[in-house]
Amino acid sequence: MAADSFEYEVARGARNSADPHDDPGARCVAGGRRAVKETDPSRIPIIREWEYASGRVIAFSKIDSCLGAIQIADNRLLRGAHFSMFASGVPYDTVQFVAAMTAAGFQANLPILYFGGGVQDWLPGLGMNAYMGVAPFAHPVADAAQRQWIFEMDNGAFTYHSMA
Repeated sequence: MAADSFEYEVARGARNSADPHDDPGARCVAGGRRAVKETDPSRIPIIREWEYASGRVIAFSKIDSCLGAIQIADNRLLRGAHFSMFASGVPYDTVQFVAAMTAAGFQANLPILYFGGGVQDWLPGLGMNAYMGVAPFAHPVADAAQRQWIFEMDNGAFTYHSMA
């Protein structure tokens, strides 16, 4: 299967998981938290601001001036994390970024793909740290339109899909 084959399920899951009391600031202060929203029936994690998850298929809520991070862990496993500005009161909270990347299991010795509407702002804003200095990911994902994303890693085949 390719990532785009999950679009309907992820769109439905994102709509159904909308929470007016969502508090990304609390997740930021905690150094990120494991994603708690998922789709039905495939149980694809929907990674919201200051959340992380891993799996064969992962989805991101809208990356709106946010930063997304993806890492291929092995032939059937992806790691993902989603960051937003000002959640802790500062635009680029490097301490909490590093804490969340560590909690998510990202490895500083494997390439990481950063994507989102403001990647060029985020990279210098976060400064040099163990996760920002790693090799770039081989698949460029441009997100000027700030969309939702689905990523899949299936037997070494990496696919991704941008949702409107």
